[in-house]
Amino acid sequence: MRLRLMTQTVIIMIYMIELAGLIFVTQPQYKKKHYVPVKMLCSLSFVGAAIVFGIVSGHVNYMAYLMGPLVMCALGDLFMGLYQVGSHKRQLVLGIIFFLMAHMGLIYIMFRLDGRLDVINFLLPIMMVIIFLIVKKKCHIHMGRVTYLACVYCGFLSFMLAKAISYMVFNFSLAGAWIGIAGILFFVSDFSIIFLYFYKFKNKTNRQKVHIFNLLTYFMAVMAFDISILYMVMI
Repeated sequence: MRLRLMTQTVIIMIYMIELAGLIFVTQPQYKKKHYVPVKMLCSLSFVGAAIVFGIVSGHVNYMAYLMGPLVMCALGDLFMGLYQVGSHKRQLVLGIIFFLMAHMGLIYIMFRLDGRLDVINFLLPIMMVIIFLIVKKKCHIHMGRVTYLACVYCGFLSFMLAKAISYMVFNFSLAGAWIGIAGILFFVSDFSIIFLYFYKFKNKTNRQKVHIFNLLTYFMAVMAFDISILYMVMI
């Protein structure tokens, strides 16, 4: 346990330094040249952290299952980062698709951990898609044909959230707590995307704040999934 805690502490410290660098390069004068490389450094770090945690804990099977979604997240980061710099809609769509695949992978893993289904697993996605459409209309968010893909994405994201919370509640443990935290942070981060990419801010400072919020919640969500490897019973 001591080795796990030491490893967790060291990696989180390094990760936080990288995140601080990423927040710094979101400033307009650094963004075009440095944003994508620094973001990919953070993405490669959460992939590498998963491997280290799997080796240290011996929970290699669970780590191997997580590796697919983590790689999909890293690819999503690449295209979302390119979209931040270049604003080509194809990059945005590819980013959404890779993150959708990541969420599908996370849902599969959670079914491997706990195969139960209850009402909330179906009710929450329906409610969140409805809320998404209401927010889109009330806030005058224009998404065009991306709306249909966004609805599908919201459904899978909400289903992942429901499974994460369900696992945290019914499998009370350190691993369950980290998975629950990861699911909640992931959902909050991804929901903020509709404002980050589709809402027209009158003040650029407010958009910058949303961008920073999105990055911090997302990267901490992925790290929370990584940390769950340290405490997960082998599957």
